[in-house]
Amino acid sequence: MLRPLLASEATPLDRHIAALTLAAEYLRPLMPTGASAAPSSTHLGADDIDKLQRARDLMRSHMDRALTIAYLSTTVGMNECKFKQGFRELFGAPPHRFLLELRMRRAWTLLESGSRVAQAAYAVGYEHPASFSAAFARYFGRTPKSVSGGLNHGTDPI
Repeated sequence: MLRPLLASEATPLDRHIAALTLAAEYLRPLMPTGASAAPSSTHLGADDIDKLQRARDLMRSHMDRALTIAYLSTTVGMNECKFKQGFRELFGAPPHRFLLELRMRRAWTLLESGSRVAQAAYAVGYEHPASFSAAFARYFGRTPKSVSGGLNHGTDPI
């Protein structure tokens, strides 16, 4: 978890994400037992909707980063439980699933336009092309190479 903080090639945003994630992991055990319980109301106010939309926009613009729930919720100013619950309510999917869908759709587009598998993997946040290939195959039921270079024969990702 410290690797992104110490890496010489890490950008300030990467370091910020890593620092907030690390802080959240160490502070979580200090929270009172009831503090992580889900709120009784699932209705979202305008402020919450704005925060969740900002988190969605962060996912879209920084999908190549190691985005965590801790980082996203802290960045937009929500506790993790309310963030996850509100995200699911507003966008119909938990944050990790939403981010996976964004990444896979973007990867499909990149592959279809001629990007190599490794290039697409890095562009959507995977450190290892093999991990990306496995995730892509699980998501779409076909390998990234079957899409790459126009080999998809007109099929769409979904």
